[in-house]
Amino acid sequence: MKKISAIAVLGFFAAFLSITSCTQKSDTLVIGYIQITPDPVLDIAKASLFQALKDSGFVDGRNITILDKNAQGDLSMIPMILQSFVSQQVDVIVTNSTPCMVAAAQMVKDIPVVFTVAFSPEQVGLKKVPANLYGVYDPLKAGPFVDILQKCIPGLKKIGLPFNNSEPNATYSAKVIGDEFNKRGIEVINTSVNSSNDILMAGQYLTQNNIDAMVVAADNTLYLGLNALASVADKAGIPLFVADPMQTYKGAALGYGVNYDKWGYMSGLKVVDILKKRPGNSPNIIPVEDISLIINKKAAIKQGLTIPEELLTAANKIIE
Repeated sequence: MKKISAIAVLGFFAAFLSITSCTQKSDTLVIGYIQITPDPVLDIAKASLFQALKDSGFVDGRNITILDKNAQGDLSMIPMILQSFVSQQVDVIVTNSTPCMVAAAQMVKDIPVVFTVAFSPEQVGLKKVPANLYGVYDPLKAGPFVDILQKCIPGLKKIGLPFNNSEPNATYSAKVIGDEFNKRGIEVINTSVNSSNDILMAGQYLTQNNIDAMVVAADNTLYLGLNALASVADKAGIPLFVADPMQTYKGAALGYGVNYDKWGYMSGLKVVDILKKRPGNSPNIIPVEDISLIINKKAAIKQGLTIPEELLTAANKIIE
């Protein structure tokens, strides 16, 4: 009997350990990270965000666990990934891109959410900003952007602006930049792009409308396939301008907008504040004010654009 009792006790103890190990949350902090699509530019902000964590003593695999997920450009995957984070009771959710931020703001109620590479909730029309939403947004300086185009093309009369109207960031930025052009008497020709497969046709359509330049605002779909649009611009001899400076590496002649390194790092510090339980250190949502001008001289030559010396001097980076 004693032997049976000992075995029973051991069995009960093992079962107890098994149950508690499944139900008790680990001491390791868990971050759920979601990005809309694989993209080297978004990855710059991601790397800087993770660097801010590391610089503050939070290292993946040591004292934090990062669940790194990517929606692969499929908007329908975003809510599924977010729901998995909620089910796993992660400590913080980090979103990279406006569609991911919007979905998290609407779905996640009890877990802090920090966004990067996104517009603010107000910019994209969210009526209520959740108290658990933190992040760093693009203030989208349309005025200076259009100033630069007019310096490059003094007689600018008509531009082509393709965008994906299923992305809130693309719709918002196309409207803001388009309105700025219209305000100055410059005609804007829009065309819809639903996927990267549409980019080539959209570019060809715009070049047939006697435009002076092509412009891409904040649009994940267009940026994912920007090489194709740049190829159209090269063949037509029409300059391609982007509101994301890093996209010049994909063939745009000139890019003006926020600095992704600083953007990601600032967002990472927001995550650090939450992990250290000091989220009230600054306003929940702040703009990134560090702006970059990058010029791709090789692309500019192909696209028939002469960059004014003033802009060459002011550029943060010139790609030869």
